[in-house]
Amino acid sequence: MRDRIRHCVECPKCLTRYLVAFSPYANGSYVVSTVAGFSEGYILYCSCGRPPVPSRWRWSEVGTYAVSKPAQERGYGTPEEIVLPGTKSRHGRTFEMTD
Repeated sequence: MRDRIRHCVECPKCLTRYLVAFSPYANGSYVVSTVAGFSEGYILYCSCGRPPVPSRWRWSEVGTYAVSKPAQERGYGTPEEIVLPGTKSRHGRTFEMTD
């Protein structure tokens, strides 16, 4: 099964990658839009710190990644589960684009 391509942001502290449209997340993290009603930017509040670690993302900085099914279901995942399209995972699996 092919992985889905999604827009994600990454916590600079713990490196967890979050699918932008899936906030809030079961682990307590969340992403908010910096401009109401527009996709100009986001702030990720990652639950890896107390208080949550904030990081700002302009739309041009939001990455496009191939997302595994388990990460898709959670809305977030590790760099091994959410990778740049066309790259290989540690297990030699190539992640390809699909709609």
